Amino acid sequence: MNQQDIASLYRQVSATGANPVGLVVKLYDAILEDFRRAHEAIAAGNIERRVASLNHALLIIAELEGVLDFDRGGIVARQLQGFYRVTRGLVVEANLHTNPERIEKLMTLFKPLRQAWQQVEHDVANHKVSVPAREPRAIQTATEPERPVIAVGADSDVASSGWSA
Repeated sequence: MNQQDIASLYRQVSATGANPVGLVVKLYDAILEDFRRAHEAIAAGNIERRVASLNHALLIIAELEGVLDFDRGGIVARQLQGFYRVTRGLVVEANLHTNPERIEKLMTLFKPLRQAWQQVEHDVANHKVSVPAREPRAIQTATEPERPVIAVGADSDVASSGWSA
């Protein structure tokens, strides 16, 4: 087992014990890691690694967009959808133009959101906000994943209407 396999296994094991918000943070970490690898690949002239890293980031961004809950997330979900759509286009441009500055720009866009999700994760752990269970559904198919939803409590600085990822 090489170091990458060990790191992958560690991430998988640590993800299984995480709350839904923690999983979102881990997805942002993976995106930022993909951008770092793509940046290194550009410097090394490794086209295959650059393409693989940026394609992986695109898959994660698409997954994050796919689990947005517009009924519960309201305006935040719509803003995140816009962010994901714009950044997917930027990732494609960065891949086409092989420009390290474009990768750096993507990192500067994702880092603040990752930090915000990490703060929410911290607030959940300290019971400042809660992650409610989803309402039961009459029928839920195996292809329809549960969507993490964060309801913000009245004691939080964020509006108490609730929002989701």
